Order: sequence, then C-alpha cells, then structure tokens
Amino acid sequence: MEKWKKILKYPLIWLFALFIFGFALWDILTPSREFSEMENRMLQQSPPFSLKSLMAKGEQAYTRKYEKYINDQFVLRDGWITLKSYGESALGKIENNNVAFGKDGYLFEKVFSVDEENLSANLKYMEEFLDKYPDLPVTFSVIPNAYTVLTEKLPAGFAAVSVDQNQRIGELYSRLEGKSSHLKLLELSPVLLEHQEEYIYYRTDHHWTTYGAYLAYGEYVRSLGLEPVPWGELEPHEVEGFYGSFDAKAKKAGTLPDVITWFDIPCRVEVNQQPVDFLHDLSRFEVRDKYSGLMHGNQALTVLYSQCNQNQQEGKTSRVLVVKDSYGNSFAPYLCYNFDEVYVIDLRYLGKMSAVLTDMDLAFDDVLILYNFMNFTTDTNIPKLRY
Repeated sequence: MEKWKKILKYPLIWLFALFIFGFALWDILTPSREFSEMENRMLQQSPPFSLKSLMAKGEQAYTRKYEKYINDQFVLRDGWITLKSYGESALGKIENNNVAFGKDGYLFEKVFSVDEENLSANLKYMEEFLDKYPDLPVTFSVIPNAYTVLTEKLPAGFAAVSVDQNQRIGELYSRLEGKSSHLKLLELSPVLLEHQEEYIYYRTDHHWTTYGAYLAYGEYVRSLGLEPVPWGELEPHEVEGFYGSFDAKAKKAGTLPDVITWFDIPCRVEVNQQPVDFLHDLSRFEVRDKYSGLMHGNQALTVLYSQCNQNQQEGKTSRVLVVKDSYGNSFAPYLCYNFDEVYVIDLRYLGKMSAVLTDMDLAFDDVLILYNFMNFTTDTNIPKLRY
C-alpha cells in the first residue's frame, strides 16, 4: 500500500508515460498508408533490409529510407501537419513547411540544393539508354518548376537562395549533347517565360496548368515539323475549387483555389491494357487531388488511340511514346491531334522500359522523355530506362 501511495504522488509522470506508451503502441499497430491524398504523393513503405542497402549512400541508403518511412507513416500525420501549419500561419510567418508565400496567392516550394549524386546517376542511366537504342529517335526535355518562370510572383529574396534551374537544365543538356545522333534536346523555358503573365502554373500546386502544358506541346510538335492544334479550337471544361500539394503543406489562411481546365479530346483509351470509357476520370474531380483525374492519373501504361489526328496518312500508323512524371498527364492528350497512337508510361509503375520498346514490337516516330526538374533530380526509377 505504501508503495502505491508513493507512485500516486506523481500522477503527471505516470499519465505522461501512459501517453507515450499508448501513442507508440497506436503508431505500431496502425497499418501503413501507400498514398497521402492531402500531400498528393506516395508515402515511403518499410524498406527491405540488406547489407548492400545498409552501406549505400544518398537516397538509396537503408537508413535514409527507414527515416523517411518513420516520418511518412507517423500516426495522425495529416492532423499534425495541419495543426502546425495553422499555428505558424497565425503567427504571421511568410512561409511554412518549406513553402513560401508569393504574390497574388502563389505558393512556391523552396529549393536550396540538388541531390547531386542522384542527378549524376540519372544522367548516366540516360546515356546508357541512348547507347542501348542508338537508332531510336529520342527527345529529352526538362520542365522548369514554377519559381524559375514566375519571377514576378516570388517573395523578396527567394530567387537569390534558390537553385538556378535554367543554369542546371543547360548543364544537363550539355552533358547529353552529342550522345546520340537521334537525340533532340528541347528547351521549354523560353516559351514559358514568354507567357509568364498568364495562368501557366497553379497557384497552390506543383504542376503546370493545362495551358502551360499546351505551350510545351506546341514547342514539341513544332520541333518534329508538325503544327499544334489551335488553342481556340479546343472546348474547355472547368473544375473549380482545386487546392494542390503546396496548399496541403503550407495551410495558409485565405488561400485562393485553382481551376483545372480539361478537354474532351476524341480518342479511345486503354489503361494498363484495359479499355476505359473516357479520357479522364471525372470522379476524381470530386476529391481533393483533382489533378489525378487528368488521364486517369499516374499509370504504368496508358494508350490513346486518336480519333482526331490532323496529320493522319493513309496506310501509315504514327506513334509517339511519352516517358513522363505527373506533369505529362496534362500534356500527352494534345498529341492525339498529331499522332494516331500515343503511348504514355510512368517508370514508377512500369517494371522496365523494354516492356514497351521491345516486347510490344512497335515502331515509334519519337520517344519523348519529359520530366520536371525537381523530379528528374530525385527520381529513383530512371534506371528502368536501361532494362
């Protein structure tokens, strides 16, 4: 009895210990999530252990992946992010969760450095891919992220401390230049800068808008000697109330929502070799991650069989292959106006590049490798180009 009396003299300590133990148990018993709708990204899963991964460095290191796994799967993660964001916003901060508050409601991710080791490896994989397919016509294009283009919207001092993407993209192109006689390097910064006063990137999200993607599409098809479909001939449909990935991180009070514009481009669609009824998944426009409705989101293989190719030739089937990240979801549908068949792959979900280039025994007029700068520097799936 005396022992219990001594214990009960410190109830706060025991309550705190019970809270810590209970929270840890709750965290252990909570199943891992694969995707965060709030952050609009895949979450790290428990990495397999091996001596090789333990000794690895950079993003491939076991310890780095396990630390990210713990952070991504922490119980009530979305609630803690929201609470932190609102608290810091109430204190008058001009940034939160590595997202800075720009002019006219624009949010910008702060980028202070580049994973040089991963970037160098990805360029090496690109070179190996070009060596493996020496006769394949390839176009490589890196999309600059919003802060590189929307310079008038940036908060004071932002550009001075951020990675100079235009310079780094130029360096990437210089390294790959001349690696293949069939390689074209497509610069997108000039056309995007020319239209920087227009709605070409979302305010609250890391993607470009469908108009920004249209401008890039025009540059691409013109580089192939083709003409883009006129913007004015497309019939727009709008989805309002879109709050993107930057908003999910920053939770800034009074954030202005974005508008997603989509088009009903005539084509027959297969997603992972299964036919679907429509080019876009309209049901996804009702959830938070509305961008995922475009072209059914990120899939291993999507094929668009055009019914509107303005360059159709009798007895010839023109094909283009687009290797992309999520920026490509608003880009690829326009290609139906210039090709009979548009193959779109996402290496995050496709096992190997040869599954399309070799196993399907198809001839492509061009292979477009299209990534936004930040994703190309961090993506760990680029090695699949070689397989």
